[in-house]
Amino acid sequence: MSISSGDSLAGDADQDLLLDEEEELDFYAILNVPRDALAEEITKSYRRRCLIFHPDRHTEEDDKRAAEKVFVQLRRAHETLMDPKKRAIYDELGVKGLDAQGWELVSRSSNPENIKKEYEFLQRLRDNEIMLTRTHPTSSFVLKSSIAGMLHEKEDDRFPPQLLGMSISQSVDCPLTNNDRVGLIGRVKAENGRGGGSAAATWKRNLGKFNLENTVSLSADAITGQCRISRPIFQRAAIIIQPALQYMYMQGVTMPTLQIIYSMRLRLRWQGSIILALTPIQSAITTTIVHTENNLPKAIVNLTLAPANPNMRVVYIKRDALRDSFTEFACSFGMFGFSPSVNLERKLSRYSRIGLGLNFAFPSCLLIAKFKVKTGHSIFEWHVAICDDKEEIARSTLYGVILPVVTFQLCKVIFRPIWERIVSVFDDHTQDREIDIAKQEESQRIISLMRNTAERIKREEESKNGVIIVEGRYGACSPESSNAYPVAGDRSIDVTVPLQAMVNDSQLRIHSLNKSQMPGFYDPCPCDPKVLHIRYRFRGEMHAVTVPDDMPVILPVRAHKVTMSTT
Repeated sequence: MSISSGDSLAGDADQDLLLDEEEELDFYAILNVPRDALAEEITKSYRRRCLIFHPDRHTEEDDKRAAEKVFVQLRRAHETLMDPKKRAIYDELGVKGLDAQGWELVSRSSNPENIKKEYEFLQRLRDNEIMLTRTHPTSSFVLKSSIAGMLHEKEDDRFPPQLLGMSISQSVDCPLTNNDRVGLIGRVKAENGRGGGSAAATWKRNLGKFNLENTVSLSADAITGQCRISRPIFQRAAIIIQPALQYMYMQGVTMPTLQIIYSMRLRLRWQGSIILALTPIQSAITTTIVHTENNLPKAIVNLTLAPANPNMRVVYIKRDALRDSFTEFACSFGMFGFSPSVNLERKLSRYSRIGLGLNFAFPSCLLIAKFKVKTGHSIFEWHVAICDDKEEIARSTLYGVILPVVTFQLCKVIFRPIWERIVSVFDDHTQDREIDIAKQEESQRIISLMRNTAERIKREEESKNGVIIVEGRYGACSPESSNAYPVAGDRSIDVTVPLQAMVNDSQLRIHSLNKSQMPGFYDPCPCDPKVLHIRYRFRGEMHAVTVPDDMPVILPVRAHKVTMSTT
């Protein structure tokens, strides 16, 4: 039996097996090789997979048909990635580029020099398209108002709502080259009858180990120049130096400042930083510790020591992966009081989010409600002051917070059909979330083809106390999983067999950043972020790891070991 790339089972007709799905195929995921893989790695992975999916290794007609489809994809991926010219076009344009835009255009010329020039033209064209798609303007609109006068107990003290101010900001960040970006930021505001604004220009450059960012901003009373230089200094640490010079031309004063930031990963899921801010008038030092979960902040403690106002801020964030929402609880403590707050944000539609927040300051007894809508790269916020008098805090809280929330919840119950109809306008993604039944059935057939190989590898690994995959789940993250080891939830699939079949010499390497296209996988939750959770036994000890879909997997790793404190 031969598994060379020149084998053909059905001539050109086997291309029909790919149908239109080929346009979405990830050749690197099919072969499980990194995007910078050498020819030897590609061939080695291709041959290893062909030992599983070559049709001659299966006797049942249905199994042979399922294996033949995967084998055709493997061979096409191998042929493309082994040909430098085809591979370059595929990397830039995908399979469509091979079929039309790239391959046909380049292959018209037989002169190597012309081929090179034509492809370089295609590459420049593609780079320009990528740059255009990466240039996204962002904007924000903030409106500040007060209804505190409406909630006063005495009728003579009441007054209508007030508009306190508003601000509008706009920014754009444009790539010039692969290493250079420029940006413009503009902001105008009006508050308490006074107007103001500022404009800033930025230039960012990637210098390999260094990242450089220069900013010049102009406001009504000052001009500021700032430089930011960041560089990793150890494997887990980085330093940022940020000098700035501000000239206040109304007073004729020049103010230099220097900020030094040292950030370091303290341990797994813990990050710490120290910020030293030096100014001629006042200096301060700030220490921040961040605890992350699934690469997102979960708890933050911030302590600032300054002569004027030392303060501390504590933040806890609770996330709900199923509803794509989070709740942030925060409290700031200072010499002159404290300020607790709670903010909720959740997905409204596929391209928008909605947020609600409540902030209270003591002893001023200022109570502010915040409403936020994010759509695309735009943010709209409305801040409403509910109370600004400590004598009215109880009444304002009752009529401005408690009663509106209770009324809203009652209306949801009483008018439930209407409410569900309104929500469905934003939240009905049945078509987007529908699982491709054909792909689901195909993955089950592929898993059955891989089962014998997986069992053989498992027996070999057991004999040498190597890597045995106990459980593999791919899909949405469960909101009820533990903090130390989050696991895939109900909307996930079992990929234990495909993972065990990929173990080689007591190691598992998954290079793909699009795991749903690997043999035996499919997407169980379209439009939702996905994770891969693996529980495995190595040298008689249990290990566990959960990685996002866009990260590679390398195991065994000592840090994956499950201890009694994390079980």
